[in-house]
Amino acid sequence: MDEFIRNVTEQIRCVKARAGVARELSDHIEDQAAAYEEAGESHEEAVAKAVLEMGDPVEVGVELDRIHRPQTDFKMIGMAFVFSVAGLFVISAVDGLAQYPEYFIGQCLVLLLSFGVMTGMYFLDYSFIGRYAYGAYVFVTIALFIGLMYSGRHGAMPISFMLAYLYVPLYAGILYRLRGKGYSAIACGIGQQIVIMLLTNYLAVSRYAAINIYVMCTVLLIIAVRKGWFAVNKKTATAIIAAHLLLAVILVIMGSIILWDGEGFREQRLMAFIHPDQYAEGAGYIYLWIRREWSAAKFIGASDNTIFMDGAIIQGTKSWLLGAPMSYPTTPFVLLQLICTYGISAGLIMVVAFVAVSVRALRIVRNQKNQLGFMIGAACFMVFLVNCLEGVLINTGYCPVNSIQLPFVSSGSFTVITYAALIGLLLSIHRNERIITDESVRRRPAWRLSIKLERR
Repeated sequence: MDEFIRNVTEQIRCVKARAGVARELSDHIEDQAAAYEEAGESHEEAVAKAVLEMGDPVEVGVELDRIHRPQTDFKMIGMAFVFSVAGLFVISAVDGLAQYPEYFIGQCLVLLLSFGVMTGMYFLDYSFIGRYAYGAYVFVTIALFIGLMYSGRHGAMPISFMLAYLYVPLYAGILYRLRGKGYSAIACGIGQQIVIMLLTNYLAVSRYAAINIYVMCTVLLIIAVRKGWFAVNKKTATAIIAAHLLLAVILVIMGSIILWDGEGFREQRLMAFIHPDQYAEGAGYIYLWIRREWSAAKFIGASDNTIFMDGAIIQGTKSWLLGAPMSYPTTPFVLLQLICTYGISAGLIMVVAFVAVSVRALRIVRNQKNQLGFMIGAACFMVFLVNCLEGVLINTGYCPVNSIQLPFVSSGSFTVITYAALIGLLLSIHRNERIITDESVRRRPAWRLSIKLERR
């Protein structure tokens, strides 16, 4: 049997797939041999007969090599490349980076760097998140801290706040390391969510991002429970998690209004979103402006009356509504700017691009049989979906204005790199879909990290 398995696995060029295939063949042969033994044959005869039924080892190995090999998602790669390049020209065309040529060149370099990050994540075994989740968690925290220190010296919003969204796939890795435990794992998962939310709120200076990430982590925790990762009653654990989320929402709202909003600024902004007409001279101005821009928008061509044309929304006195002032444009209204400049049809093309990437990411997640790959892919998918959905809602006036950063069309080095890392993770998950199994992740030592170049 050992010789047969060795001859089979030698035909498989992907080294990482050999161990899993060997275990599957061994289990199959032993099961078949056990059936023969029950029929009265000796152990040696039963094993020999079971091996003989498997067929020629070279032919079996060649067939398995066709199945267990890395695969490339050319559609996702193509979309990422085309949308990234197109997004760069969109930012420039709608009076974003066009007014700042030095930043346009810098953004081009950042785009090239993002392709490098995406490629690196693609070739890197994504299962490292399941083994080194806490180490990666510390790395992201340090990066956010450095970004906070840098922004503090320049009196601006942390330029690295988008990196906080990397906590979401890392949280999936943390949950993977808690597998097999009882309600203590649920408590640890909830505690880790709280820590991530507090770190995001403090280091990224974005309460909105903190809430987004907290909700995403809660969804991941519920998925882990439903998939049986923990030794708990699924219904009870789900109820506990849902109750904690409701309590967290109540506490955040009370804290925002009572503890952290002594002058009523946040309450005023919320009421301005609900009743913009009553706050036309204050925070309600931005929502009235959005309505006015949409009413003047054409299906094709620039609007006749838009304050985007003179850059007032970027440099004017109302810029505080869009976030802290920056040295170059970083507003969440890229979609509305595009519509005002080129028409609703151009905006629909951008929305279709967001939908295409989200659907492709969802397909990668749904096809993933490895549980760790499924969870990490689900985390990346949620980041894309939530940010795209909120971005579209903000640009249409159906969501309170916040510092959302859309994929492909929002400027900023850390924004581009964050989305590149998430796309790279999705590509890595798809690449190793037929190679990495739950068993291979569990059996691999936590301290071992290797990079191998393989011929396909």
